[in-house]
Amino acid sequence: MKNLKLKGLKYSNGKYDLFNERFVFFPPQIINILSSIYGEGVKSLLVWLGKKVGWALIQEWDDNLKSKTLNDLVNQFSSILSNHGWGRFTPKKISDNLIVIELHHNISNDLDSKSKYICYYITGILAGFGEYALYRVNVIENNCCVENPSFGSCEFRIEKSI
Repeated sequence: MKNLKLKGLKYSNGKYDLFNERFVFFPPQIINILSSIYGEGVKSLLVWLGKKVGWALIQEWDDNLKSKTLNDLVNQFSSILSNHGWGRFTPKKISDNLIVIELHHNISNDLDSKSKYICYYITGILAGFGEYALYRVNVIENNCCVENPSFGSCEFRIEKSI
């Protein structure tokens, strides 16, 4: 992992700033609470919230990191996102039409009750990033280690829409 202090993260008096933007860590238990209230109906909300977060974060980071290529953008996004506690994001394939990202150590596996709903939020984050990187996208979770522990990791496909 890269030292985020070199990447614009500052901490002072209980406040985190990322490139001079206030940053709040989102506890996964909130997702569990929402899912217990709304059930499967919360999926759209979680994807939408994640999408807004993913877009805002990559837009701000890219303005400061000044990525030169799509590879650079995807690798930097994965590296910084890996430091948020959701798990370790590893790019597996990067092209102008498809980005495949593997998620190891999904936070859901460490919660008292494993929750597929966390994957919905992560899908949203990746959709926001994907729309910034590729314009229109569909994000599909191919493999989910929460639903099938034999996978060992989750795999998300960010596919450019036509």
